[in-house]
Amino acid sequence: MSPDQTELSASARGVRGFEVELGPGLEALAKILEKASKLKRVGRQAELMNLVDLRKQLDDTVHLGEDLQMAAQSLQGQLANLQIAPTAAEQAEWTERFRQAFHAGYPPIEGQFPTFTVFPIEVRVDFEHELVVVNNRTIRTLHPQAVAALVERSLDRLNNERFNAAPFARALLRIYALLIAEATVNGGDKAPGPAVPLREVYRVLSARVGASGYSMSQFAFDIYRLRRSKELTMGSRRLVFGTTRNRGGVVITDSSGRTETFGSLEVVEKDGEDERE
Repeated sequence: MSPDQTELSASARGVRGFEVELGPGLEALAKILEKASKLKRVGRQAELMNLVDLRKQLDDTVHLGEDLQMAAQSLQGQLANLQIAPTAAEQAEWTERFRQAFHAGYPPIEGQFPTFTVFPIEVRVDFEHELVVVNNRTIRTLHPQAVAALVERSLDRLNNERFNAAPFARALLRIYALLIAEATVNGGDKAPGPAVPLREVYRVLSARVGASGYSMSQFAFDIYRLRRSKELTMGSRRLVFGTTRNRGGVVITDSSGRTETFGSLEVVEKDGEDERE
């Protein structure tokens, strides 16, 4: 396809438009580059002085150079006209292909374009700046299947890494005591209740480790792992996470898609242990 033909072609839109309009040209360019890589032996002619082969190799280099320039210019023109997700239709296409790209056994995708959660991974699509943010990591890969593969690898690392449940439980105990003390001071004659809001626990904890490096989703994942570890009892005290129906709670999603929303943390003595956990 010549540059003139490229200018006359319609703009590629969406993932499918990219694949259909630019895919064949990219494959053709790759084949030209593969042929060009074989011409690197032309340098040996300085030692061999095989004039017959040298003439052929130089002729091939000239022709491949012309083909390479034409192919690259054609793709440049098409890429300049590419629109990734200008309308709701292309956004829905990207979202659906992102959803379908995940293998069985991974948490379901939650949220709406351009912000998703695959518990506890947060994904934010920013096509205006041609990037995707996965948690705090910026990537330039935009294809939904490639982004899904990266999220799956991140989830695999999280699930395989060792979780130090006991230190996390002790940190929650300390923060609980701090928040109860603050409520006692600020409440005047009114005694504080036995539970503290879980979002307040996160506020204190994230302030200690740095909010930019510890998201709410990561906090929820740590609670999920803590509850699975059974490290909820420290000495005579037990951590109890209270469920809530409020939208402001901390949402935990397991691989089957089952969700639980927790709104509070309470520390109870073992003798007073109840069935809330």
